[in-house]
Amino acid sequence: MCNIEKITNHIAAKIARHLKLDQDHEQVLAYGAFNILQISYSILLVILFGAICDVLIEALIISFTIAILRKYSGGVHAASPNQCAVIGTLVAVGFGWVIKELTPYLNSMLINIFCGSVFLFGFFIMYRYAPVDTPNKPIKKEDKRKRLKRNSIRTLWIFVMGIGIAWVFHIEILGVNEKSITSAIVVGVFWQSLTLTSLGYLFIHFVDLCLRKSMFLRGGER
Repeated sequence: MCNIEKITNHIAAKIARHLKLDQDHEQVLAYGAFNILQISYSILLVILFGAICDVLIEALIISFTIAILRKYSGGVHAASPNQCAVIGTLVAVGFGWVIKELTPYLNSMLINIFCGSVFLFGFFIMYRYAPVDTPNKPIKKEDKRKRLKRNSIRTLWIFVMGIGIAWVFHIEILGVNEKSITSAIVVGVFWQSLTLTSLGYLFIHFVDLCLRKSMFLRGGER
């Protein structure tokens, strides 16, 4: 698999030499390029495997729900960008497939119960744990921590309103009905909330360990 960090460092070094920038500016360029390529690479994997498994819309909804909520709430990280992209793809496409297979057999009451339970869980987790920072990017300012917590909770309310609109207007996206849209958003909320807990950390680290032992990913470790 591609080593995103090496690619972005190479790009930043060439631009810095061309523009005669110092090392600090080169690092800023490398960080920006890394984020852009990492996001593009992750989305491309979800699109590719989502299309192959015929769950493209479900997988993208799950992926974007996780990404939007993660922006404010933080959460556990994999050991390398490649592992992070692969785990994200497995989660989005895997849960997307489960949704596609199960939702035709679920009535509205069951989906609403599932939705309500997950959002109660999500609000509790966001209030209790968010934001969860990392050793590489610790959140030192208390006002920033409070702001991120508030934004995490507000984001959950936005998802609740989005689900309500989908149900009221029977919104479909390329043939994916409101039941599947709702289920995808709820699964995204559940997964992101889980990554803020000790159980989520243990699971991600277990999967991460399995991936790190794979020859397929060994070239992408940081």
